[in-house]
Amino acid sequence: MKNYHIYVFSQDSCSPCQTLKDYVSTLTEAEQGELDFVPIRTASGDRTALADELEVTLTPTMVVVHEDHDKDMSCDDYDEFVEYHETLVETVVGARAIMQTLSATLDAYTYAHPPE
Repeated sequence: MKNYHIYVFSQDSCSPCQTLKDYVSTLTEAEQGELDFVPIRTASGDRTALADELEVTLTPTMVVVHEDHDKDMSCDDYDEFVEYHETLVETVVGARAIMQTLSATLDAYTYAHPPE
């Protein structure tokens, strides 16, 4: 099971971000569904907590994280005691670099491209 998440940090006023979004709109629904676009700043101008946590300072930036969880199996209802962790796997900065590596990234970390 692949437990990866692909975040794409962008801003509304960022021309390269718009170029990347236009490119992403040409991808299949399955491919688009694997990408989670996240603003680097909120409407009030504050940086998002996720951008701070992953140390994203430029846009567009694509970040791949591995999602893992720890369960406290000593409890009868252990679903309530699940702690999720995301470990940084890969960071790609810039629209051109993201577009050049996106297909390989989707192959490596998702099921968006079924095996032939």
